[in-house]
Amino acid sequence: MMSLSRATPDALVIPRNGLLAAVGQVWGAMRAELAMQWRRWGLWLTFACVTGLLLLLTAQAAVYFKHLPPDSLYVREHFTTPQEFNLITYNTTAYGAMFFGLVAALLVVDRMGRDRRLGMFELQRATPQGYGSYILGKFLGNYVAVLVPTFLGYVLCALVTVALGWPVIMLVKFLQAFLLIFVPSSLATVALTLLLASFLPLRVVQMGFSLLWIEVNIGFGWHAITSTIFNPSGMYIYPVFFPIPHLLSVDPTFRTSLPLAMLNIAVLLLTAIATLALTYGSLVIQQVRKETA
Repeated sequence: MMSLSRATPDALVIPRNGLLAAVGQVWGAMRAELAMQWRRWGLWLTFACVTGLLLLLTAQAAVYFKHLPPDSLYVREHFTTPQEFNLITYNTTAYGAMFFGLVAALLVVDRMGRDRRLGMFELQRATPQGYGSYILGKFLGNYVAVLVPTFLGYVLCALVTVALGWPVIMLVKFLQAFLLIFVPSSLATVALTLLLASFLPLRVVQMGFSLLWIEVNIGFGWHAITSTIFNPSGMYIYPVFFPIPHLLSVDPTFRTSLPLAMLNIAVLLLTAIATLALTYGSLVIQQVRKETA
């Protein structure tokens, strides 16, 4: 076995090439982002506030549907028990995807600017793996940092329905909505936020993305934007996996199906991948311009 005394100094300080080195850099960047995000008391306070709001909405819906008045629309329309399950799930998770998605984006928007101020871009440029491993690690670290509190929020809301007398199937419904709607939409959201933050001022990204997110979720004014296959709010998914009679869309001509719902999920995942590639290109172009200036 080779002793440490025979190892050359260069072997100890020069970063190595190869897959293991790249994976190590991704893992290191991911752990650093996780640690920095989870040490921010503002992150946990923000998620606690959003979760508290969703708990109130969930409790209100669970109690109301447990004791429907005789003249209720749902009684007149003869809603079945599975449809009531879907209504309660939709009532909470539709708001959850919108609020948690916006919060996730705003909590990661400052990460690129911070690294730029600290000179991290130049350090990453000097490593054998370059920007690729750095971007992937930063993305995964920030994504997991916002995914875990959101998951806990969904679980708490589901447990509230069970505590109020609804069956355990509600836990499955909420987790299904989390996987089918929030996971793909938040992947695209976090990736897009990092891309915009790589070349735009922080305040511009904060204001611009917030307005765009509200538009694509609520559809106020420009229905064409909301109805595209890029929609992150579950517009294509809820009618297929959580069917509810008379669930209206902001666009009266809107139609969906199982293939379109699956396409919507695939498009969001591909958007995240493409956006990360564009972020890499953005950093490389900025570095080239800086070196040639």
